[in-house]
Amino acid sequence: MTLLTTHNPIRPLPEATAAELMRIFVDQDTDALLVGACLALLAQRVPEAHELAAFAGTLAEAAVPFPAVPEGTLDTCGTGGDGASTANLSTLAALLLPRLGVPVVKHGNRAATSVCGSADLLEALGYDLARAGVDLAGDLEARRFAFLFAPAYHPLLGRLREIRRRLGIPTIFNLLGPLLNPAQPPLQLLGVAREELLAPMAGALARRGTLRRAFVVHGKDAEGKGLDEASIEGPTVVLTVTDGRVEGSQVLVPRELGLTPPPRHALRVADRAEALAVARGLAAGADHPDFRPAVADAVALQAGLGLLLHRDLRLEALPAAFGEARGALDHGFAWPFPPSEARP
Repeated sequence: MTLLTTHNPIRPLPEATAAELMRIFVDQDTDALLVGACLALLAQRVPEAHELAAFAGTLAEAAVPFPAVPEGTLDTCGTGGDGASTANLSTLAALLLPRLGVPVVKHGNRAATSVCGSADLLEALGYDLARAGVDLAGDLEARRFAFLFAPAYHPLLGRLREIRRRLGIPTIFNLLGPLLNPAQPPLQLLGVAREELLAPMAGALARRGTLRRAFVVHGKDAEGKGLDEASIEGPTVVLTVTDGRVEGSQVLVPRELGLTPPPRHALRVADRAEALAVARGLAAGADHPDFRPAVADAVALQAGLGLLLHRDLRLEALPAAFGEARGALDHGFAWPFPPSEARP
C-alpha cells in the first residue's frame, strides 16, 4: 500500500512506479475503494506515453499468450469514452476487412461505459466468445478473422470490471485496452476520444516492439465533439506510427472523399438491439431496409484506413481505398465466422 499513499497519481509517474502501481491494482488483496479512488485521480490528467507503456507491459506479462499472427494482420479499435453512442464502427470495419483480403485479429470486451461493446455485438451476431485459442488461430488462417475476448486473455482484470462500472467514467483501462491485444498484430488502427490523447497513445504504440505501422486517429462530429474514430462529419487528425517512430500529424476532411454531411444523429444507436439491427442491415447490403448509408460511409472510412495499413500505402491513397470499401458494402458481405456460429 505504500506506493499508493506516497505517490500522487496526478503527477506523472516514473516508468517503474507505474508498473508497480498496475501490479497493485490487479492484486486481489488491494482494497477496491482505494483502487477506485486512484483510477478517478488518474482520470483527471492525460497520461504520458511511458506510463501507458509501463501499465500495458505489466498487464501483458500476465496475459494468456496467443500464437504468432501472419504479417499484415490488423487490429481496429477505439478507446471509447466519447459519449457519442454511435454504431460499432471499428468492429463493423473489422468484420468487413477480411472480405477485402485483410486478416484481422480484434481484441475487445463487453461495454463498460458505452451502449454496446464489441463483444456484446459479436455475441449477438452469433460469435462464440469462448472459442478456444487453437480454433481462433485456425479461423485467422482460414477466414482472416479472430476475436480475442479480453477476459479470456487478461484474467487479472476481472476484479476491476465492477470497480470501473461503479465509477461510471472512462478510466486508464479504456486507454490500455487497445494496447493489450495478446496477438500483438503488426498493424493497428486506433481511435482516441480526446485529441490530447493522440500523442501519448501513439508514443505507447511506438514502444511496442512488434508493431510495424499504425494510424492513431481522432475525429470531430458535426458539433465539434470528439470521436474515437475517423469522422465523416468533421475533420480527423491522424498520427502515423512506423517502426517505432511517431510521424507528423495529418488532417482528413470528409469533402476530400466526396462525402456530404449526414443527417443529424445518423450514426447513433439507442441500445444494443438497434446496434444489432444496424449491423445486420449493413451486412445485407444497400437494398436492406436497415441499411444506413451514413453508417456505411463511416465503416468504409475506417476500413479504408485499414486497407492503407495492410497495403503499406500513405494517406494520399485513402480516396481509392474508401471507394473500394464503400462499394463492397453496397453489395453486402458475409460474417467471417464459421458457419455453425453465424446467425441470420
